[in-house]
Amino acid sequence: MYELFDNQGRKIEHHDLQDKSHWCEDGEKIEEAFVRLHGTQLNLAINPAKEHDPYAPDLINTVTGKLGDLKFQATPFFRAQKLFGIDPTYVVVFNEKDKLRYQEKYPEITIYYWVNWIAVRYKTDWSEIKAQPLNGVWKSGFPEFNNYLSSRPLHSYQQRVDDTKGNAKGSYVCDIRDEVFEKLI
Repeated sequence: MYELFDNQGRKIEHHDLQDKSHWCEDGEKIEEAFVRLHGTQLNLAINPAKEHDPYAPDLINTVTGKLGDLKFQATPFFRAQKLFGIDPTYVVVFNEKDKLRYQEKYPEITIYYWVNWIAVRYKTDWSEIKAQPLNGVWKSGFPEFNNYLSSRPLHSYQQRVDDTKGNAKGSYVCDIRDEVFEKLI
């Protein structure tokens, strides 16, 4: 068991991480907030195809028409230092399931990471791990990003071994400081 805390030391309660339908609904609100906050500056809008296909890419560039997908991350992968030797402040993850889908259906998509660490401290009975606050938007073109993923470790989610809800069973562990990412904001 573990607890998460924000920058002011307040405990954070979060919904069950394995409840995919909840997180998909939450994702729609996050996409809308992202476009409201950054859409004009980045020439991004909600992809109109999402109206009839909830699995369509999230975003569309209003100038080029190029599709994009948003990855919002609010909690660092705190154990990344111990497991993979990467400071959790800079770790973002990418589902293996998404990689396969993009390779097949959207090989030219742009991946946008909106990082806003709400949790910055992870505490168990036997350890405590801290991350520095981080907030920003990064992007990467999928062809380059896909090459990058071939050199990244794949983390398997132990609590999803027998998952039947459609959750990804593993994610690539990425370092947002790598040159494959371009910081936009």
